Amino acid sequence: MRVLPGEGVTSTALADGRIALRARDRAEGFRCTPLAATMWVALRLNDGRVDGAVDTLTRVWDTDRGKARTVLDTWYRALINQGWLRLAV
Repeated sequence: MRVLPGEGVTSTALADGRIALRARDRAEGFRCTPLAATMWVALRLNDGRVDGAVDTLTRVWDTDRGKARTVLDTWYRALINQGWLRLAV
């Protein structure tokens, strides 16, 4: 499965470890916490492939793959519901 930025969504890394998301059709942006920013970067590094992002997060966080998958799944589904991410067709 692949998860990609929503239509017109751009991201900017911030000096404090967060990522700011913006979309051309929205007045308000969204700021990811440093934890969420790590998940955003893991998805982008793996071309949106969720399994690859889970592998990356498992190594970076030095944690169990199942825990990394649970956290990532919960987070990306919330961002899909908000329109910041979308499932690739």
